[in-house]
Amino acid sequence: MIDRPTAMRAAAAIALAAVLVPLGEGCRSHRTVEDQVLHNDRNFRDAMMGRTFHTDDAVELKTNGPLAVDIDNFSGSVVVRADRDVTSTFVEVRRVSKHGIGRWYEGYEALDDAQWTATLEPRAGGNQTLVVRTDTPNPEKHFHQMQVLVITPALDAVKIRTQKGDVTVIENQGAVDIETTRGDVRMMTPWPITGPVTIVTSDGTIDYRVRGESKGAFDCETVGGEVRHRCEFGKWAYMNDGNDHDRFLATLNDGTNPIVLRTTEGNIRVAVVPDPTAVGIVIRDP
Repeated sequence: MIDRPTAMRAAAAIALAAVLVPLGEGCRSHRTVEDQVLHNDRNFRDAMMGRTFHTDDAVELKTNGPLAVDIDNFSGSVVVRADRDVTSTFVEVRRVSKHGIGRWYEGYEALDDAQWTATLEPRAGGNQTLVVRTDTPNPEKHFHQMQVLVITPALDAVKIRTQKGDVTVIENQGAVDIETTRGDVRMMTPWPITGPVTIVTSDGTIDYRVRGESKGAFDCETVGGEVRHRCEFGKWAYMNDGNDHDRFLATLNDGTNPIVLRTTEGNIRVAVVPDPTAVGIVIRDP
């Protein structure tokens, strides 16, 4: 246990480090430069808002073939990404307590309450499923978040449950099932998607970006936003004369696999383009 004076000095050191680290910290082996920039930005913002945080050492797992991922996170953002430059799967979790400056010490102590596990389970066909679970017994659970980062050489199907957080899935080869609240969702992949996809959020945007070889029966709807779409390749067939600014029913390449996208107070953007992952931090149009 760390005493209060030490903890308060640590708070000041963290705030200073949040400013200086972006200038000098190298990337951890599994992180890209973009990962590191976003990580540093989070440290800076949280320190300035009096939050406490800690990034656990990443767990490295030896996996074979495209990996399925199943994440159930009680709160916080989730990023799952395939990276062909890595040879192992990495799971990194950042714990955050949002008690505020007046309760900084309590928040610091509460960081240890939040726990997580990452295990590999066998899957049909000889491949594996990564199962990640987070939770906390703390009675003020609403002040806590776990931010999960998974990087793997090849990514298959993805299932994610979280709340109060953004979700990003990049370069998946299989089905997608995502539910979150108060967060943006991005699913972007250069692999043809021919399986089912369900993405549900609230108070956030959805970006669904795939190649022209993909298929799907699209059912997109937002309350308080717009559905926008761009198809540079493939065959679109509009299934409903009642399609409007906030509702879109169509099929891509005569697909029957359901693509269900739902949100509130945000836009849905569907893009069928040659390079779906070639976007920056901000996406303004499909």
